[in-house]
Amino acid sequence: MSARLSNNEKMQLASTVVDTAHTLKPYPLGRKILLVASSISCLLLITDIFTFIGAGDPAVVRRAGISVLVSALFVISIGLLWVSPIYTMLLSALSMITSVWAGQYLLALFVVPFILSMLTLTAARRQYLTYLAMSLAWAAALVISRPMDVGFLALLLPLIGLAYFAATFARKVGAQREADRVRIAELKRKQQEAVDAERKAIARDLHDIVAHDITVISMQAKAAEFSGDPAVAQAALKVIGATSKEALQDLRVMLNVLRSDGPATRVSGSLVDSAGNAASSLEILIGVEIFAERLIDLGHPTKTIADARLAALPQSAQAALYRVLQESTTNIVKHAKSDAACRIEAKMSGDRVWLEVANELPRQIANAGIQHDEHSSGITGMTDRMATFGGTLSAKRHLGDWVVRAELPATVLNLAHPQLREEASESNDN
Repeated sequence: MSARLSNNEKMQLASTVVDTAHTLKPYPLGRKILLVASSISCLLLITDIFTFIGAGDPAVVRRAGISVLVSALFVISIGLLWVSPIYTMLLSALSMITSVWAGQYLLALFVVPFILSMLTLTAARRQYLTYLAMSLAWAAALVISRPMDVGFLALLLPLIGLAYFAATFARKVGAQREADRVRIAELKRKQQEAVDAERKAIARDLHDIVAHDITVISMQAKAAEFSGDPAVAQAALKVIGATSKEALQDLRVMLNVLRSDGPATRVSGSLVDSAGNAASSLEILIGVEIFAERLIDLGHPTKTIADARLAALPQSAQAALYRVLQESTTNIVKHAKSDAACRIEAKMSGDRVWLEVANELPRQIANAGIQHDEHSSGITGMTDRMATFGGTLSAKRHLGDWVVRAELPATVLNLAHPQLREEASESNDN
């Protein structure tokens, strides 16, 4: 098994990390809930105070005073939740000890489960588990110290358990929602990045197409201007008209694709997000036909060989080969003789896919050994495209021709179809 994780495994691992982090993260303190609980506790404390004021019996006054003290300690414990869970736990521990000593626990039946639930929601794991242990120990001490109230105190344990498990469930639900929110936001961000990258890639391809069209228009305009044959001039004007129409449509597509304020819209009755016959359908077999026909129209006798199996290549690989073919034929139009013979071959051989574009060099250049510029920006761009797929590109003089050869490795064949590489090998053996 490969030590490298696949994209799906990376996404699952990242999702697990996000879920775990948010499960351990304290849930935001509910201020409204805390305010309501504080208000109820204060009302109960006020009730104890009025009982203390209205009592005439010294024994009742003493018990009421102790009750007020215990209630006040618990109410202040709730208030300290606004400040720090540590302070709440310390004062609550003092309140528990006082209530056991005084035998006053009525308000505590409400306060202790509430504090436990709030700590479970908002505090660290060690803190709320410590308070849970404190609550259980306090309940046991009350039962031991006041066995006559065991029936009433029996309500305390279910309340503590209910508070803990309900808060734990709420914390997990909240953490899951937060994790989902973060995951969705991350997916949206990655989706937008992918859309932006695709827009830029399409715009780059369309730029290359338009540049090719303008080159053809320029060369044909010169041919029409300097040709003394009306038929040649008319043919050149026909090519200029058709090419300029394509260039105009491609410019509209490129401008629409570059828009960042929403999805692509319709232009001239066609969906530009599919880019018509432009960048989204850059199939190498179609490219061989299109550019061979253009070279022939421009006066270059052109031979073509195209392997039909190349149609099964991934669209990205076909687009890269298409770009190489386009740049190569554009260079032919710019630099080759007006009647130079050309050859375009797109084949599959063994574990390689290769494209070769050749044009005849003028005899004096071929004999003198003069070479074209092998380091031009166009050739550099083609080399970069091939390198993306682990392929290579060469551009050099060979037997009187200028030859551009692009090769893609077996990995592209495997991406295209599991049996494609085997079929290529079998055809070569035969």
